[in-house]
Amino acid sequence: MATSSICRRRSLSPRRHLTTSPASFILLPLFSKKRTMWCYQNDRCKDNFKKSFRLLKGCASERLSALVVVLLLAIVSYTLYEVQYKTGIEIVPFLPIDDSGFETYNEKLLNDVVTSKAAQNQLPRGSLMCWVMTTSIYHKTRVNAVNSTWLPRCDSSHILTNSPRFLDDQIPYHTVFNSLPESYYKLFWKTRLALLYVYQNVSSEFDWYFKADDDTYVIVDNLRKYLARFDPEKPYFIGYRLKRRMPNNGYNAGGSGYAMSRAAMRIFAEKLFHDKSLCPYHEWEDYAIARCLASMNIYPLDSRDELGRQRFLPWRPEQHFHADLTPSFLMDPIQFWGPSIFHENLVSMHHLKPDEMRLIDGLLYGVSQGIWKPQKAPNSSTSLVNSTEASPMEDTIQPPTVSF
Repeated sequence: MATSSICRRRSLSPRRHLTTSPASFILLPLFSKKRTMWCYQNDRCKDNFKKSFRLLKGCASERLSALVVVLLLAIVSYTLYEVQYKTGIEIVPFLPIDDSGFETYNEKLLNDVVTSKAAQNQLPRGSLMCWVMTTSIYHKTRVNAVNSTWLPRCDSSHILTNSPRFLDDQIPYHTVFNSLPESYYKLFWKTRLALLYVYQNVSSEFDWYFKADDDTYVIVDNLRKYLARFDPEKPYFIGYRLKRRMPNNGYNAGGSGYAMSRAAMRIFAEKLFHDKSLCPYHEWEDYAIARCLASMNIYPLDSRDELGRQRFLPWRPEQHFHADLTPSFLMDPIQFWGPSIFHENLVSMHHLKPDEMRLIDGLLYGVSQGIWKPQKAPNSSTSLVNSTEASPMEDTIQPPTVSF
């Protein structure tokens, strides 16, 4: 008889298993001291014990093999799942790509959006609208840093999030993502919904729309200056070009932010949002959005300046500084590194901590413009000990107080 059937039979006979298995030498004392002594002295019991011990080893080996097989199947299935989502190709029919978000995460969710007073008071039209995508776990950190540095310099600034938690009415927030689960695999649905919301529900009367992450710092003055050379009535899609999976025309990195002209936003909202054949799902949201726009012949623009320097930096600044980038992702060759990446046309930096944003903002708009210089030098003929005039420190415009 096969070992597996013996294992099953013995497992179904608890009483027999109790008297013949190795466990009996532990369990028997719990029932009868006399019976335990009998088993120790009985040859048949000893033989049964040895036989059971051998069977136990066989069962353990069999179960371990089964466990290894199950584990291997799980690893293979997960690998196929990952490859399928990363390539967008259905490798096997029983692992279909989940695109149910087209029916679930659509404009119906926009009926329950909570909007703050600050958001309602933003300008309804202008040259540049900026919005930042975030979630409630960063409301006390990243959102405060973004809202106290670069974001208000846009004509209209907005925070798109999933909850009003920890936010007051001074923050221009919209709870657009309150019905979307937090997951990397949901980023496409979030970005897709955000693009529709800002154009359809906030305003369609801006020349340019700039999307950024909550750990991105944007030099808005340089962004305005750069975008001013283009016609917003033509469909433009501008950012840092990557080529992974789109080697011909590339796609714009989402982290360092990208700008879309009014014409491009109109095409997305009116023609692409509802069409899953033109705008299919992919877990890389920046790649997926670029693929949507490419279906309407809207491709990323080469955003380098006249010297070939990048305006948008999607990796950490030190990675660009040391040219420590992933070559397989790069559309444009690395031509500049070191201090030259911090040039006069730089627009954005990514993967920054809140305090790094404040530091950069203070250096750009504080120290470099002399905002924190003393307004009046103290009278040298007056004794500082007996004088009632303000000291040089007190007479200095202090930097804004930052609450953590």
